Amino acid sequence: MPSRVEESIPPFPDDVPTADIYMVDFDQLSAGDEEEARKVFDASRGYGFFYLSNTHIDFNFMFDVANETFRLPLDEKMKYEMGNTGRYFGYKMSGSNYVDNKGTPDQSEFYNVSKDDVMRNGQYKDDPLEHPEIIKRRRGELEEFMAQSHKVVLVVLRVLGEQLGLGPDLLPELHKIDRVGGDQARVTHAPPVSADTITLGEHTDFGSVTVLFNQLGGLQVINPESYEWKYVKPEPDCAIINLGDALVKLVGDRLYSGVHRVVGPPGEQAQSPRHSVVYFARPNGHVKLRSLLDEDDGEDAMTADDWIAKRAKLRRTANFKDEGSFHASRGTEHLKDRDKAKLDKPAQEVEAV
Repeated sequence: MPSRVEESIPPFPDDVPTADIYMVDFDQLSAGDEEEARKVFDASRGYGFFYLSNTHIDFNFMFDVANETFRLPLDEKMKYEMGNTGRYFGYKMSGSNYVDNKGTPDQSEFYNVSKDDVMRNGQYKDDPLEHPEIIKRRRGELEEFMAQSHKVVLVVLRVLGEQLGLGPDLLPELHKIDRVGGDQARVTHAPPVSADTITLGEHTDFGSVTVLFNQLGGLQVINPESYEWKYVKPEPDCAIINLGDALVKLVGDRLYSGVHRVVGPPGEQAQSPRHSVVYFARPNGHVKLRSLLDEDDGEDAMTADDWIAKRAKLRRTANFKDEGSFHASRGTEHLKDRDKAKLDKPAQEVEAV
């Protein structure tokens, strides 16, 4: 059933350009349905995005967490500010990241919660992070949300591994839930703004698989053929899944990390504040981001943890110097202008490209 918040949201307009992305049924995908697996693979070489129904993830409470967290006074939220050094857990104030090559500040705040902190993995067992009371009070629900989301991620990774000829286990083995890494849950907030206002700039995600829940429009993806921005319409009770840079690196660019941004919601939805709920799955922190499909690829590759720290640090407004800062902060966005040879060939033929 829709949440109380969903029932009060104006409808998504039918006169704006929307991305034509696949709808995948998680129950069928988990059971080994070949057609659903094909859709995941095709989506992962096209937009890099797809819808996922029947996820069995309890996510609605996270919108309550967002409401309560972002209503806190700014000085209270700033106690948990993540800073400018590459740390990526805690609070990000609106304006502390930039959205373009001019260094224009963003208009979105978010709060990142470490999976390892919530589950008391590694060093967090004896030294947990500090959080606002609303986060601490709902730790049990957060842990369940993360576990359910990670289960979805592992199924997606298994399917993609099989499609690429890596087998069902290799990619999941690099994303173990009980190993320390950069996995995190996030809640976001942007105030009511016009539909042409960029609240979160063009980017690709840092990690492997993103599990996203939206109630309002505003997310836009680049059509990889026409390079036009298209809205991703929120679908009730469905997750939006997209791939990130770390996975693209691990599979030697055989898949696509979709370029996306967030703007003000379209139509009457622009009158409402916008919240999102996200789970970012990333490789375990020690994993080197080099291709599993290319023997001569990058012995000096960054670890997953170093990759996150680099991108988080370079996208901070305080660290922006000039257009070079913007380009240095980018991930695999260049693949939107890619030579499509690897993406267009079956996995077994890619080595000859």
